[in-house]
Amino acid sequence: MRRTNKLCYLSISIILVVITYVFIAGNFFNISLSANQNISSDINSLQENLYPGIKEKIQNLQTKYPNWKFKIFYTDLDWSDVIANEYTGHGSSPRNLVQANSSYDREWICSICGNKVYDTGNWVCASEKAIKYMMDPRNSLNENDIFQFEELTNNGANRDTLKSMLSGSFLDDYKYVDCIINAGKINNVNPYYLAARILQEQGKNGSYLSRGQGYNGQYVGYYNLFNIGATGGSEEKVVLNGLAKAQKEGWTSIEKSIEGGSKFVAESYIAKGQNTLYLQKFDVDNTSDGLYWHQYMQNIMAAQSEGSRLKSTYESINAVNSEHTFIIPVYRNMPQTASPRPNSGEIDTNITELVRVNVISNIYLRDSPNGNKTGKLLYKDEIVTRLEKAEEKVGGTYWDKVLKANGEVGYVARQTFDYESTYKLYLVPIEENNSSDNTNNSSNLKKGDVNGDGNITSSDYVLIKNYIMGTGSLDENAKKSADYNEDGSITSSDYVLIKNYIMSN
Repeated sequence: MRRTNKLCYLSISIILVVITYVFIAGNFFNISLSANQNISSDINSLQENLYPGIKEKIQNLQTKYPNWKFKIFYTDLDWSDVIANEYTGHGSSPRNLVQANSSYDREWICSICGNKVYDTGNWVCASEKAIKYMMDPRNSLNENDIFQFEELTNNGANRDTLKSMLSGSFLDDYKYVDCIINAGKINNVNPYYLAARILQEQGKNGSYLSRGQGYNGQYVGYYNLFNIGATGGSEEKVVLNGLAKAQKEGWTSIEKSIEGGSKFVAESYIAKGQNTLYLQKFDVDNTSDGLYWHQYMQNIMAAQSEGSRLKSTYESINAVNSEHTFIIPVYRNMPQTASPRPNSGEIDTNITELVRVNVISNIYLRDSPNGNKTGKLLYKDEIVTRLEKAEEKVGGTYWDKVLKANGEVGYVARQTFDYESTYKLYLVPIEENNSSDNTNNSSNLKKGDVNGDGNITSSDYVLIKNYIMGTGSLDENAKKSADYNEDGSITSSDYVLIKNYIMSN
């Protein structure tokens, strides 16, 4: 009887917690599980006024690659609500993380968490602006980033090409190649995707989870190549949780980990509707287990970088022009223009400056961004002049134009590629010009009072939403008032905070 009472109390407590959570989540994030999601192959019926810029970008790609096919995934989710739900977990486990390095500082970093590190200590919370940029499909509807939208069902794989893809990695052996191809057949998953996912998770040299050596004497002989269950607030917790999962599943070899991990990915993600890299990162598909939380990884760049790896594989077999199918998600109330890329310390402007070559031995010059090697080299610690500083990535990294002392000119990678697990800056400025950013704040302005009438009402909320959606404008004082959380930008977080303020008063 006593045990029954405890269970009864526990059930009541759980119900109360769930009700409380739904109430809070509903207020803050306006969650609405829609039954109206659908996928359509009819690109021509896509309405420009509802989804601006999408159709034109798709048509441009279709013109250049006539064998490519596109499907539109109508999520029936409001853009601002999606961003608000992705911008969560501050202080504990943020939904989106960026690498803690100079390529993703400043506007890439969450203003709430700042430089607080997460996961293995090499990651920080991604900003709302970064989430918008990476989630806005218009920023990836180009031939370099499109493969994060590719449908991930199995279309076969060339054995030698896959071997080349794994060349120089800990999987550089035909027995692993065959294992990946076989796992793809059994689970109806693209083998190139499986290889890209493993290299994304483990890096070329592998990690504690792929070496079978355990961690501090624990879980020796177990492998978890897909990092399944590898979560936690520190490197130790991440690795031990991942190895514990491998022990539970009996993954006592690389081959068993490939077989079991592929099955897990297929059953837990692809079969549930998350059948693109994008949808595995950003869970906006209702056919999975709910919305938002069922993501494969926290790394905000993972879908794009794995997509780049897939494209490189297709390039190696001259298959980019072959038939590929892409699923493009669209949202209600999308901004009129594509969300801008966050600024960072490494992407400021085109300038002329001296830089030091930071490589082990040498690095090739290219004739264009990600182009052909010219046969000319930059050497370790050589000082060159940077003529142009790239503002956009090509093939997974930035390509700066430089001038050698002997007059040779070419393009060189500024940093490691997105798909590489360890970051390194190859061109290090000799001098840094640091300037302070002075902002004049008016003490007469009231936070949230956008229209300046002395009160915070629904009128202020509407003004902010219209501004975010690009259908309204604000003067400078109104912008300062609209920046409710004082993070230097006007985003959905501001209007959600004001909406909550109004509802509680």
